[in-house]
Amino acid sequence: MDKEIKDAILEMEKWLSDPHELGHKPVKIEYVKSFEDEDGIKCMIFKYKKSIFGKWLLGIVSESGTFSEMQEYHESTAVADAKKILDMLKNYWKELAKKIQE
Repeated sequence: MDKEIKDAILEMEKWLSDPHELGHKPVKIEYVKSFEDEDGIKCMIFKYKKSIFGKWLLGIVSESGTFSEMQEYHESTAVADAKKILDMLKNYWKELAKKIQE
């Protein structure tokens, strides 16, 4: 496993451990794949489990941030689901930039 993936796993675990999110590290986390969106933003997809017998959930680490809606991971829709999260993050930063400029 390369350093970029290892660093992204640590970032995802740190984000999930926040008390406002999962509140602890996932019991299992796996790198799925990476893609670049139409703006050239790199996004890494992960699947993780809250508990041993829990379902796989989807999370992303990207240049726009780390996030999970704690929705179930589905291999067939993973990229589309990750793109929705990435778009939400990009829109968040755009709105924040607008407010700062006002």
